[in-house]
Amino acid sequence: MNQDFDSLFKHDIERQHYQIGAEANSTPLQIIIWPTFSGLSDFEKQFADRLAEQGYAVTAIDLYGQGQNPQDLPEKQAKMGALLAEAESLHGLQQELTQQALQGDSPIVHIGFCLGGRLALEAGLHFKETLGAASFHGLMSFYRAQSAELANQDVKLMIMNGYQDPLVNDEDTQSAKQYWSGLGIDFQFFDFGNTVHSFMLPSANNPDHGSLYNPLVAQRGFAYLTHFLAELS
Repeated sequence: MNQDFDSLFKHDIERQHYQIGAEANSTPLQIIIWPTFSGLSDFEKQFADRLAEQGYAVTAIDLYGQGQNPQDLPEKQAKMGALLAEAESLHGLQQELTQQALQGDSPIVHIGFCLGGRLALEAGLHFKETLGAASFHGLMSFYRAQSAELANQDVKLMIMNGYQDPLVNDEDTQSAKQYWSGLGIDFQFFDFGNTVHSFMLPSANNPDHGSLYNPLVAQRGFAYLTHFLAELS
């Protein structure tokens, strides 16, 4: 295990995941939410609240730890780079955080945004206990499984992507689709026209850098997610 990785993401890190328990007789799924590269924020918490209202047990992951969220763009990019630098370290941390978040033995669905979208796809592909994974404007350059036998080929995936997202190029998109197809994975990929990165985040307002909230697409994305979760339930 990389010591720099441990010091940044594991050692002496105090975390407080945002958890909402399911009501009695609620939907038998538990949802893990992976945040953007900014770390756990009110956005992920409010999204968790919306899903909990539908009867799901939800945990929004405190990825970096209390008081450890990066503040400016260079720091966010550096921390994301360190997080994604090595597959073994990344997946070990994801597995540990997922185990901390579990509220029972119901099937697990991972959902994420931006960096978290990639993390949701990573968890879906690499963790056999995952039933489904959904990515909103997530990065497509995820780590492949070391072999087809080690991949979670039973996972169902839903990817929601802005067609004009500058962080998701056609090469990465086609490579991901071909990879999932080769494994026989059930996936859905939605391209939203006239839409760039961060379309789900109300705070996103930087069109010059390809990041902008799109309320109509955000509404559609949540509706699609609702149907996807109902299918998995």
